[in-house]
Amino acid sequence: MKIYAIMLVKNEVDIVRATLESAEKWADKIFILDNGSTDGTWELIQSMKNDVIHPWKQYFGDYHNGLRAEVYNEFKDISEPGDWWCFKLDSDEIYAEDPREFLKKIPKNCQLVGKRSIDYIITFEDIEEYKFTGNFEEDKKYIKYFKSPMWSEPRFFRYRKNLKWEPSWNSHFPPHAGVLAKDLIIVRHYNQRNPEQVKRRFESRANSLVKKQGIAWKWDFNDWHKLLRHRADLFFDGGGNLDEIRKLSVNFGSYKQNFLKNFIKRVLIALNLY
Repeated sequence: MKIYAIMLVKNEVDIVRATLESAEKWADKIFILDNGSTDGTWELIQSMKNDVIHPWKQYFGDYHNGLRAEVYNEFKDISEPGDWWCFKLDSDEIYAEDPREFLKKIPKNCQLVGKRSIDYIITFEDIEEYKFTGNFEEDKKYIKYFKSPMWSEPRFFRYRKNLKWEPSWNSHFPPHAGVLAKDLIIVRHYNQRNPEQVKRRFESRANSLVKKQGIAWKWDFNDWHKLLRHRADLFFDGGGNLDEIRKLSVNFGSYKQNFLKNFIKRVLIALNLY
């Protein structure tokens, strides 16, 4: 069993090294498409090129989920049936569990694996108590609070030769990837890493929404503090036993299990019709 990963990245120079150094311990190949970084991210990734980390190319157009399908279709022929693709290796996600060991335990009749996401939040108390440096490796020990219910969405699919993935704009992963496994792998999601990064992300997303929607959203675009929380409203991650994390509730979004649909998927896959 081999594991191949796809990373789309833009302006994540502060964390991408940590993510890649972690992922290269379990991935056989990591294929990277840079979406027009201007902060040194692409240059850093190129400097890390080795037998595992493969900087593919830069793309300067608008982001869309179909870009991952383009990467997959470029490199899928190296796969063998039973291999796994981490189709969304986000540059701010670091796996708390070893995907190689986790995926070995997934039943053969399941083809999709989702994440249980520890989504960290910078708190008002964090800002009062600690002067963030902007260096993720230094700051991460102070980033300990996260929200619940925990978010879940697919991250891996099991490869089979007849699996097709067309690069449409809303194609998050192959539409006929298969049945989602019950067990979820735990991921540490560092969406918020320091106050300046949170502010830049807030302003970027706000401007993008106005550009796409053509309306004045109700956000106060200068008030990035609204993304912060108080510790009393969050859960604390001590970095120890993950069993306590698994007890927390999960928001499955639109990927809820459906017994009848799963049964039909398994039959169609067994007949090589899906």
